[in-house]
Amino acid sequence: MAGEKTFSFEILTLQKSFLREEIRFAIAPGLEGLFEILPGHAPYVFALKPGSLQMRMPDGKDQHVAVGAGFLCVQRDRTTVLTRSAERPDEIDRSRAERAKERALQRLANRRSIDEGRAQTALQRALARLKVAEYSKSES
Repeated sequence: MAGEKTFSFEILTLQKSFLREEIRFAIAPGLEGLFEILPGHAPYVFALKPGSLQMRMPDGKDQHVAVGAGFLCVQRDRTTVLTRSAERPDEIDRSRAERAKERALQRLANRRSIDEGRAQTALQRALARLKVAEYSKSES
C-alpha cells in the first residue's frame, strides 16, 4: 500500500546492529503484554521480555524476530530496540531450541534445585525461538 506512513526502526544487540529499516508498525513482547508501535507514537520506553517481535514492512509483508529481554525506546523520529539477542527465523536451530525448552521445563518441575526466574526466562526464550522458527517453515 503505497503512501502509508513509516518510521525508522532499529534493533541493537550486545554484539551488533542487527537491523535498521523503515517499517509501518511493530508489535513487541512487553513485560506488561504485547504492545504496538505506529508512526507518530508518543515517546516512551517499554521493558521487553523474550518473545516474537513482528514488523510490517513498507511492502506489506511481515518479518518476525526472536528477541531476548531488553528495552524498546520510542523517540520522535525513530524507535530502537536494545536487547541481549535477536534472531531471524532462518538463523534459529530448532533442535537446540527444543532441547533448551525441555531443560527449562525439567528445571521448573524440580523447583528445589533451581533459580525459578532463570528457568522461566530460559523457557520464554526457547518458546519465542520456536515460534519465530515456524515463520521460516511457512515461507519455504
